[in-house]
Amino acid sequence: MNVLFLCHRIPFPPDKGEKIRAFHILKHLAARHTVHLAAFVDDLADLAHADALRSYVRGEMLLVPLSRTVARARMAMALVAGTPLTTSYFASTKLEHWIDDVVKTVDRAVLFSSAMAPFFLDRGDFDPAKVVLDMVDVDSDKWRQYSGSARAPMKWIYAREARTLLDLERSAAAAFGATLLVSPYEAQTFAELAPEAHGRIHSVANGVDLTLAPASASPYGDDEIPLVMVGTMDYWPNVEGAIWFAEDILPRVRKVLPRAHFYIVGAKPAPTLQKPREGVTVTGRVEDVRPYIAHAAAVVAPLRLARGVQNKVLEGLAQQKPVVATGAATRGLDIVPGRDLWVADHPQAFAEAVIAAATGPDRDRIAANGRALVEREYDWDVTLGALDRILSVPPSLSEAVAWKGELVGEAK
Repeated sequence: MNVLFLCHRIPFPPDKGEKIRAFHILKHLAARHTVHLAAFVDDLADLAHADALRSYVRGEMLLVPLSRTVARARMAMALVAGTPLTTSYFASTKLEHWIDDVVKTVDRAVLFSSAMAPFFLDRGDFDPAKVVLDMVDVDSDKWRQYSGSARAPMKWIYAREARTLLDLERSAAAAFGATLLVSPYEAQTFAELAPEAHGRIHSVANGVDLTLAPASASPYGDDEIPLVMVGTMDYWPNVEGAIWFAEDILPRVRKVLPRAHFYIVGAKPAPTLQKPREGVTVTGRVEDVRPYIAHAAAVVAPLRLARGVQNKVLEGLAQQKPVVATGAATRGLDIVPGRDLWVADHPQAFAEAVIAAATGPDRDRIAANGRALVEREYDWDVTLGALDRILSVPPSLSEAVAWKGELVGEAK
């Protein structure tokens, strides 16, 4: 088929959560179909990777640089108009005109993130049943969670974004042939919010690169027991979780393991993370996170605000490392706490789990179980097989079959 893939972030390099999923979907589609790609670029340095990205695209390709100044002006207008700030940020007349031309030869369209939905809502020249929207997670509910802990005026802005974005998500799910979420939990959450889309909501899980990290020198000191958290470190749930671990959990760990040292590894660390804290190192961007995972005593995912599937958890499991995570960071995964990894939500329980993961007698056994889990369930070709099945159903039949066997995703 000719497939149009529309993405709110350039899906290369695959160096953070949303770009990892988008890249693997693109790679999967490109191996089976002729792909036409359009994506926004918010970091101009990523344009250096255009040629590498082009190797996956046999059809047309458009990369649209984002102007933050223009985007903020559009967001101000959206406040007045009552539309989501998210979608106004990604509005583009240039992209609309490109779609007008390319869509004439397209059999199916795959949209990555709800922010891309407006480009295919209310089009008179393309059957909406031919559109697959990958929401990944329920963004509107994320904004609702943010509003619960924010202060005015952000509390009002976040609550407004939750309402307006949910309206858009529901409209898109009702119009398009299929809507994808990253886990059964996310799919069930959205199915309850959008009952009018019953039968067209599916779970398509994230996968993980199963290649073990190559041999490398340890980035840690010889006298340390290194604990690592990886991620994009200006993303608020990561920031909040890292601070919670550094201030409420790590001191409890260090009472038992004085040599424990917490490494926060990832690009764009927020200023609040860079405050000096005993036993904590903030690396900023590193060339390769794999040595930090491979040589860690334990990988931690202390997220209290989380949606979807956390790649940092999958990456730790794939590298056969002991992983400790919150319930929020693991509820999108088909895991068994105590068998595949440790799960805890309170500071003392989390600290005790970290001590067990870093030095306890069960750490190697549980790490091996975690690796076996991702080999069985989270290989990208396995997880994206569900997308193949969705695309294989003729759009004319999608409403009739109602995807009855796969509501909230039988296939991971």
